[in-house]
Amino acid sequence: MRIDDVLIQYGAVKKSDIKKILRDQRVAVNDQVTTARNEQVDSNIHNLTLDGHKINFPPHRYFMINKTARTLSANKDADLPVVFDILPNDIDKTNLYIIGRLDFLSEGLLLITDNGKLGRNLIKPEAHVEKVYQVEVKEPLEPDDVRKFRAGLVIDGDVSLAPAKLAILSDHTAIVTISEGKNRQIRKMFLSVGKLVTKLVRTQIGPIQLDERLKAGDYRALTKSEIQSLAPYFKAK
Repeated sequence: MRIDDVLIQYGAVKKSDIKKILRDQRVAVNDQVTTARNEQVDSNIHNLTLDGHKINFPPHRYFMINKTARTLSANKDADLPVVFDILPNDIDKTNLYIIGRLDFLSEGLLLITDNGKLGRNLIKPEAHVEKVYQVEVKEPLEPDDVRKFRAGLVIDGDVSLAPAKLAILSDHTAIVTISEGKNRQIRKMFLSVGKLVTKLVRTQIGPIQLDERLKAGDYRALTKSEIQSLAPYFKAK
C-alpha cells in the first residue's frame, strides 16, 4: 500500500494533514525517515512508524504456483481449467491477480498477489526483469543459435527483440533468459531459428525461483525472504 493510504486508513491521519506530517519528517520506514507519500510499504517486511509509534496494517499476500500444461493463466473460464482453481476455497481470491501469464500449454512459475503496484513494476518493459525458462525443442539446437539469441531476434515479421541468453544443455534442451514479455515470445523466438518448442517451463521471475519441491499443479505462499527480495520493485516510479 502507499504510505499516505496506510496513514489515512490505519493511522487515524486526515488526508489534509498528510503532506505536512511527511514534510515534518514524522514518518519512518524501517527506522529511515521518508517524505514520499507514494512510497509502497508492506507489513510483511516494513515497519512503518508515525512519531515513533508503529502503525499496524494488513500485509499483502503473495503465492507461487507451479502451473501445469493445458491450464489457463486466468481467474475463471467457462470451459477450461484455470490456475486460480489451484488455490483452495479458504483463500480469499478478492483482488488477487497473476504476475506474468503463461500460455495454455506452458508450465512452471506464476506469481499471484494482491500487491498491484508490485505486479505492474515487475512486468513493465522498462524494468527489464529477467525470466528464465527450460525449453525442449523438436529440431536439434546449433551453436549458432546462441549467437542469434544474443544478437537479438526478429519475430512476427518486424518485431525486434532485445538480446537473450541461450544456454544449450543437449541437442534438444536449453535454458533461455529474457527480459521482455511479449505474447508467446519464447515459442516465436525458437521458430525464428527453425525450432519447434515441444515443452516450455518457466523457472524464475526476477529474484523468485520456482521451488523444486513444489509439485506441478500446487501452490505455496512466498517466504518472508522471498518477499524481501522483491522490495526493490515496491518503489514508486
